[in-house]
Amino acid sequence: MIGPSVVRVTVLLSKGISRSAAAKLGEGRYWHKAAQADPAGMSVAGGSGNAGVEEGSGFWPKAHVRENLEPSSSSAHSSYDFTRYRHAGRSSKGIPMPQQSLSEFVSAMEAAGMLIRVKEEKRVDELPRVMEDHPTTAVLVDKITGCEFSFLANAYSNQDQYAWAMSCKKSETGMKMVEASLGRIKPVVVGTAPCKEVILKGDNVDMTIFPMFLHHERDGQSYSDDNLVVSKDPDTGVYDWGFYRSMFRAKNERGFDMTCTSHRARINAQKAAVKGKNLEIAVVIGAPILDKLAALKGFPPDVDDFEVLGSFYGEAAKLVKCETIDLMVPANAEVVLECELMATEGWVHDEAPFGEFTGMYGGGLKHNVRAVVKAITHRKNGIFQYATIGCGHPWYTDNMLQLPAMEADLFGALKDSALDVLEVRADPAGLSNIAYAKIRKQGAGDAKQALSVMLGSSKMAIPKVAYVFDEDVDIWDDNQVKWALAFRFDPIRDTVIIPCMNTMTVDPMIAKDDPPATISKIGFDCTIPWGEKWVQSDFQRSAPFELGEPPAGVSFMAEDAIAKEMESLIRSAPRSWKEILQHFKGQNYRDVYRAFGLLRSRLGRVVQPPFFPYAFSDTGDFIGDASAAPPTSFDRLHHKS
Repeated sequence: MIGPSVVRVTVLLSKGISRSAAAKLGEGRYWHKAAQADPAGMSVAGGSGNAGVEEGSGFWPKAHVRENLEPSSSSAHSSYDFTRYRHAGRSSKGIPMPQQSLSEFVSAMEAAGMLIRVKEEKRVDELPRVMEDHPTTAVLVDKITGCEFSFLANAYSNQDQYAWAMSCKKSETGMKMVEASLGRIKPVVVGTAPCKEVILKGDNVDMTIFPMFLHHERDGQSYSDDNLVVSKDPDTGVYDWGFYRSMFRAKNERGFDMTCTSHRARINAQKAAVKGKNLEIAVVIGAPILDKLAALKGFPPDVDDFEVLGSFYGEAAKLVKCETIDLMVPANAEVVLECELMATEGWVHDEAPFGEFTGMYGGGLKHNVRAVVKAITHRKNGIFQYATIGCGHPWYTDNMLQLPAMEADLFGALKDSALDVLEVRADPAGLSNIAYAKIRKQGAGDAKQALSVMLGSSKMAIPKVAYVFDEDVDIWDDNQVKWALAFRFDPIRDTVIIPCMNTMTVDPMIAKDDPPATISKIGFDCTIPWGEKWVQSDFQRSAPFELGEPPAGVSFMAEDAIAKEMESLIRSAPRSWKEILQHFKGQNYRDVYRAFGLLRSRLGRVVQPPFFPYAFSDTGDFIGDASAAPPTSFDRLHHKS
């Protein structure tokens, strides 16, 4: 297995970066060596300072080592404790990609030609236009007026970026996510991390330190939406993290959209409220694509999401303790908001509208839950990451991270259903509400079975529309998709409709009298039907015939000699015209066709698809079980009876 440093150096060299510079970007990281296990099943790092520092892997680049090894003036920790931990049971399915800092991730994206850096200073109100002007690349604004943070957006906005992060082809992203998520590697706890360089508590909590602006004209307030919300199940202690949009309410207070009944943070909050308690949550802002893909991979509620994160890394994820709440967060976090979600108050606070990933303001004004921010921790002069959502090109926004996550959910579910699935595609223009699957049918009902799985298996309650195709259709080619829909789909026979299924709450098609967050879903079977009612060869696509170069040393034959040999060939067995041409390869084509013409009056066609070969016949042109000629069709609108 190729190591991550080799992969990174190769990519950087391909972009024209010098070998020495590529080596620094690909390998320059430091970790402390010592580690010891704690009784809880995690590991707590030992040691301090820079003793035992080694070069190899981690997520702090060389350029920051001297700064990061200094004690934080605002932290109770005396020094950074860089611990490298390799799990003894490392998953062979994990991707060999160690935890990255956000700054290192930005450098890698820039080297790969996937990021535009804006060096001109921008006001916060100019940021929406900056994002809108760069729909297909990540954009980093180095300097924002009146703000210490730089600004990163659109850094996980399209399928090319996801494939780059997973080191695979675009069509393989979902499958690779399934493979990467199969292991379970317990995380390791480190003593501190760069997100502890600045720690703000109590009256010092002020979220206006971040870039704040009105993204869409009808938004209810300034939003942050690159929010990975970490929580624990109050009953089991199992960790979950997932994306939730968040609206500014006050300098230490935020509203969260947790209206989807199947999302685990909402479920955890409701469990806490039943116990008469609020829910502690940590909001992680800023992370590489790989972390976000791992967070969106769907699993049952008894699966610890940070063990899945380790499986994506191929080694233990490194976590760090929060300052004011009993939670761990990934140690490569750029910004962390430590919050108390006021679950006991209920869903009684206003939230929205917001220009959602649909390109519309779905959901209207919502009843939602609020959170009190107890602490902010972040890197000094850090990067504030923002998710581009909505506006004029919603298929190129950071919420399209749902696409590979849905592909992975559906691919895994189809496999688990004993269906021979080959590929799954979530079309960007469908904004995660349309999905295609390519399968190899082994039973007549496989396509309908696949549709029912696709419409109901993703934890994100998507898609609303599903299509299933045969293995000969390239589902990444829109023309082939439409062709199969046009000629392999019968609306009355091949449509599957399921009412009242879970869906995303931002869909404006949800009626006011529908059960909450539900809608009907539809599937289209675009596979070749099985059974005697259809001729399978009728569905095969035509392809060009290439006879090839004539063989050397061919002896040319006269027309009569060709006709005589052709008669002998056909009498030995019925022959298709393709077989006849192949037999006389190298002969003058005019003589071959004229020779055939000499025989044609005595030849008929065997009713045997797909080639319907020629044979000598005394009973007419049709040999075998031929149907009577159909009556002539005419258009009654334009012809008299």
